[in-house]
Amino acid sequence: MKEKIKTGISVLIILILLPYVAAVFRTGSMTGTGETIREMDLEDLVAEILPAQMPVNYEEEALKAQAVVIRTNLLREAMEFYGSETMEEAAAALQEKDLDALGFSHYTPEEQLKLWGYDSLERYGEKCASAAEDTAGLVLTENGAPVDLPYHAVSAGKTRDGSLLGGGYAYLESVDCSGDLQSADYLKIVTLDLSEVPEILSRDAAGYVTEVRLGEEVWGGEEFRSRYGLGSSCFTAEETEEGVRVTTKGLGHGLGLSMYQANLQALSGMQFQEILQYFYKGLECISFF
Repeated sequence: MKEKIKTGISVLIILILLPYVAAVFRTGSMTGTGETIREMDLEDLVAEILPAQMPVNYEEEALKAQAVVIRTNLLREAMEFYGSETMEEAAAALQEKDLDALGFSHYTPEEQLKLWGYDSLERYGEKCASAAEDTAGLVLTENGAPVDLPYHAVSAGKTRDGSLLGGGYAYLESVDCSGDLQSADYLKIVTLDLSEVPEILSRDAAGYVTEVRLGEEVWGGEEFRSRYGLGSSCFTAEETEEGVRVTTKGLGHGLGLSMYQANLQALSGMQFQEILQYFYKGLECISFF
């Protein structure tokens, strides 16, 4: 009799709690209607941003270098966004929901599953997490403050001098990236439906167009590239029967770290600190906490 009573009470408790348990599993919230709230620190956010910037099949040291770039840029933007006086305050204030407003694309766990599939989710997820954790807290600074660190996918053979961006980018010196010529993205050809061939007025020392005339208008090289969806502002143009054929070299603006070259450097045995020093001259790599 006692056993039947115990069993009856157990069943009753389960029936009472079942809706709450189901709600928690379905929504991640004890209320059954709230959104799942994931506790995330800075390194979790860096790990989410990393696959949106660099291919996850790249070498670990290249991914670590990019993780430092992300962390530096993220804290720099967060200090301004939140009005924080220190990197510590900015890191404490950072939230996943603010990443888009800060200008950072990222992949949530759900998006990572769609991106990589079940078979690769754990392997790539751990690779990104390790790159963040292995460089935890490290940022590149000048006079103790995080700096703006441009990066791009593939250079046109060497990176561009930072003077193009103004006097505050002396740490961006043009460096050799001849390994980028191996990339499948190095050379691209597109045909534009234009009434005349653009006249290239000037280039920088790395070969990127800085001024181009089209009709009555004069464009900056990056402005022209953006308007016509070109892979790079390092380009030539010629008239053909089909239209204006534009041949580009590289992928991206050519400033700062070339991710393809960084991966080749990692393959050759360079550590992430060496890779960063190669592309960003004279900056100090410190732990902000």
